Amino acid sequence: METAKAFAPDMSWTKEIPQKKVLNCISVADETFMQADRKLSMVERTGLDRDKIRVAAFMPRLPGQEIDPGARRYASYMGKKFRQHGLDFRVEEASSADTLELMLMGAQVNEKIFGTFVFFPTPFGKTEDYFLRRVRPEKDIEGLTVENTGRMALNVKTVGEGEKYDGVVPCTARAILTLLNRHDSIKNLFPRDVTQPGPTVVVFNNSPRIGIPLQSMLMRIGATVALVHRQTQSDVKKHFLKTADIVVTAFPASCEEDLVRDVKPGAVLIDCSHGGNLHPEAVERASFVSTYDNHLGQITTALALYNAALCAQWQRGMHGEEHK
Repeated sequence: METAKAFAPDMSWTKEIPQKKVLNCISVADETFMQADRKLSMVERTGLDRDKIRVAAFMPRLPGQEIDPGARRYASYMGKKFRQHGLDFRVEEASSADTLELMLMGAQVNEKIFGTFVFFPTPFGKTEDYFLRRVRPEKDIEGLTVENTGRMALNVKTVGEGEKYDGVVPCTARAILTLLNRHDSIKNLFPRDVTQPGPTVVVFNNSPRIGIPLQSMLMRIGATVALVHRQTQSDVKKHFLKTADIVVTAFPASCEEDLVRDVKPGAVLIDCSHGGNLHPEAVERASFVSTYDNHLGQITTALALYNAALCAQWQRGMHGEEHK
């Protein structure tokens, strides 16, 4: 019996989008890497050299199975950029839930390790939260622990504060907010005080890495946010699309009908799915767009580097001594 092939939409048309419509992820990533460098310099002033900041990353994989292609690409790029900026970045494979759990627990008590990162999803039949409960918040460079997501939800109140908030925030969700915040015409959609109306946003993702934290951050800065997921009724999804000022899509299309298409004229579109989830007609209606191949991942990686520096700074402040 043949296995059905996954739907792979033709996204070659993304190369033809007028550049005036395309949000510049690379320039935003460059700026964010500079911010991470400044934070690393602050850590170095405590007496800790960059090459002593070790990050332990874990790649879950069942024996005999291939590593998720998206996770493999992310790990490769992340390792390259972390090492370029002087950090000791190491990736270990975990072949079972028990192995991953033990690796995480060991990293939390290893004083030479300042940050941990898991390339989710895991194939072990355990929830992400199951593993994240083993991670100390000061070593959580993903920003996914209950403590870090709770701090973020309670402290970000306006679009300006969202940029200034110096806490560990889920990298992809913050990358989207950072991209929106770097373009004045989009940033101006968000109110400066409680007397002004905010934009309507629909997010095609309800994961703890993207949809849930992004919804929380956007609501705190004045947006009305709807999360669309697999159980969302088709007519409800269409209604959200036709009324949303900003559309974020972050899960793969399983068929042609899943492609984001009937959007509001002038909408801002952010596609951070792995293989593309936008229909060309949606882009024609949009004012600004970031397609799946527009290097949003570079901003995500820059923010992961910033989070690693922040975690190291917190630990230096907590211990008040040099780590050997």
